[in-house]
Amino acid sequence: MEPKGQFTEAEFFGTEAGVQTYFAGLYGWLPIEDFHYQQNNGYRPGDAWGTWESPKQQQATMSAEYVGDPQVNNNGNDYWRYDRIRDVNMFINNFEKYKDLYTEKKYNELLGEARFLRAFIFSGMVKRYGGIPIISEVQDPMADVETLRVKRDTEYDCYKFIYEDLKFASENMTEKADKYRGTKWTALALQSRLMLYAATIAKYTQYVPFAGEEAYEKGLAGIDASKANEFFQYSYDASKKLIESGPYQLYKNYSDLAVNFHEMLLDTDSKETIFFKNYLHHDLFNRNAYLIGHNWDALMLPNPSMSNFVGAQAYPSLTTMQSFEGFPDLVAEDGTPKRWDSPADIKNSMEPRMRGSMFFNGDVFQDVTFEMRRGLYKTFPWQANVVKDGLNNESPHNTNNNRLLSNDYNTRYTFSAQEAANIHNINVKEDGGTYYINVIGAHGTRTSTGRENNCLTGAYVQKYINPKMEKGKIIEHASFQPWVAFRLGEVYLNHAEAAYELGYKDEANTYIRKIRERAGCENLDISNDPADVIPWDYEKTTTVYPIDVELQFIRDER
Repeated sequence: MEPKGQFTEAEFFGTEAGVQTYFAGLYGWLPIEDFHYQQNNGYRPGDAWGTWESPKQQQATMSAEYVGDPQVNNNGNDYWRYDRIRDVNMFINNFEKYKDLYTEKKYNELLGEARFLRAFIFSGMVKRYGGIPIISEVQDPMADVETLRVKRDTEYDCYKFIYEDLKFASENMTEKADKYRGTKWTALALQSRLMLYAATIAKYTQYVPFAGEEAYEKGLAGIDASKANEFFQYSYDASKKLIESGPYQLYKNYSDLAVNFHEMLLDTDSKETIFFKNYLHHDLFNRNAYLIGHNWDALMLPNPSMSNFVGAQAYPSLTTMQSFEGFPDLVAEDGTPKRWDSPADIKNSMEPRMRGSMFFNGDVFQDVTFEMRRGLYKTFPWQANVVKDGLNNESPHNTNNNRLLSNDYNTRYTFSAQEAANIHNINVKEDGGTYYINVIGAHGTRTSTGRENNCLTGAYVQKYINPKMEKGKIIEHASFQPWVAFRLGEVYLNHAEAAYELGYKDEANTYIRKIRERAGCENLDISNDPADVIPWDYEKTTTVYPIDVELQFIRDER
């Protein structure tokens, strides 16, 4: 920007370059729950991490949450961005003074972008706190205290305010696709998501035990059920416009559907991606700088064979694995453990999305083969259900050294050459005429209960892992693959859910079929007469609500 030095409002608002510079400072504060987001601490200021501010904390916390660590406080509420709302309001309120310097089209495009930013920032607070003060004017910090004490608005009014901003934005922002800056299509994607969120709050708040609570009675927490269809319609309309008029299509670049699902999130040229959050490359050896890279690869892959940092911090939970179709039967019909010819065969029945999201036994990353094994049984003629007594050393299958465990990856179980000849499809090694197999896999699981670099669930995270990172340089702050904030697949699912809630079941079915066909899954048509089910219970300690099985089926596709 010119002139160099200090800038006044005129330099920022009087030229398109100035406005873009002003907006650039706001994009970094959008509530995108990306690689930097912490489940327990929310967002970092400016979304940047210092050289050693526990860069593994967000992944470690996530892992603890996955495996049920009760000591973790995952509040994630640290997002209170009225300072950035003030910045946007300053532009919206004052930009009219510079209107003559722009064409009408460009003026409205930039004003629309500002309202998109305000809606996005505002939504991050409403999502966490419900009804909050709607501030659309620039407040005078020298005003009297009572003027500055703005009362909370209802949650309904907050979502209506967001809707009006996004409606203006989508009607005025540029239609030219830009993956790193807001456009008409990004505004529609955000409306598709947020209005569906508001609609479900309205429909299902009645099942939350808020009755008698002051915040609920005043409309600050929850939305009246009569407003649900209003917001379902807003979401439906936005999704429909984006799908029918936008320049996007589902990613179908690889015949191997597992590879296709994995690469969909990494391909920066993907026609499915609507909006990325990008990360800047930097000098990795400048240890005093604030860093914009992230740690995903270094903290998802095992050390030392893949990661050159501390190693894996998070693992897919069993519940996550079982949410995919084709999760293997672990018990045979006769009640004995299911046996495969090779450990890698456990993947054979898994749907492509599962195989593209997780690493299992036999998968290869940068010429290293994953090997996960908790231990060995010399023999196991018992029923599978006795394994639940695995920690009881008095159990028959654990006595007489029949069960082998270890906390050392180098612990060996040796056997004769004749025994070795009868063993197939496992990693039998030979050392000076001695045949052996390591008791535990090269990538877990040790008897230690520590979760760091110790595969706790039999799989590693593959989603977002970048196979093109230079080998030997998978270290902290060295990952730069962008985070997908919006993609067409999500909009299809939003559209299907909103359509179903509005009674357009055939239309919902159409878009679910498109998602499942791309994924390589069997097509299952939505029923016209579904039964009610309860999607969760948690031993009756958590609020439950009735939801029909077809709606749950749509949600399960997310």
